[in-house]
Amino acid sequence: MFVLLAVAGALALESRRKRIEAHHRETKQKAESEGLNEPQTLHPVIDPDRCIGSGACVSSCPEGKVLGFVNGQATLIMGSKCVGHGRCVAECPVDAIRLVFGTAERGVDIPHVSETFESNVKRLYVIGELGGMGLVRNAIRQGVDAVRHLAKELEGAQRREAGVHDLVIVGAGPAGIAAAITAKEAGLDARVLEREAKFGGASCTFPVGSW
Repeated sequence: MFVLLAVAGALALESRRKRIEAHHRETKQKAESEGLNEPQTLHPVIDPDRCIGSGACVSSCPEGKVLGFVNGQATLIMGSKCVGHGRCVAECPVDAIRLVFGTAERGVDIPHVSETFESNVKRLYVIGELGGMGLVRNAIRQGVDAVRHLAKELEGAQRREAGVHDLVIVGAGPAGIAAAITAKEAGLDARVLEREAKFGGASCTFPVGSW
């Protein structure tokens, strides 16, 4: 009896897996035909040679229907819904996912930074969307942490020359604004550069769910 139940359970799971995969394949095909699988910003790219089909990335996506299963592996099935949360990268157990900008053909790898968001270039920090996490709260935290680290680095440093800023912040989105406020609190002379006319920069056009 136990063996029969086990076999029946396995068959039911396999049948469910096939139904889910068929639905995901159909969603992907429809999205591609309607031009909805083209990512607007950061998006995941899955390495098929490393993906083991655990499903962690699919279930962890806050937006839903961005990733799905096709041929037993994760794939992008509705790229236009991706807002660059990056949870899929964090949840993948085999590091089979990386985040890139733009399309797969024109994608750019997300830069590697330290835990304080400092790049391999001394005192050059990469925060916000450029760092691979699209959530606004993550961007704010990164801006605060990066400037606090920089402030410690500059403690006891020789006074700057007249007209030279302690910090230049490129972009007045959530990360940039948080960095500027933190710099002010730390007594640093910061200059913020923003190409947009609206306060908040590109964050004014962020999609719903990016907070």
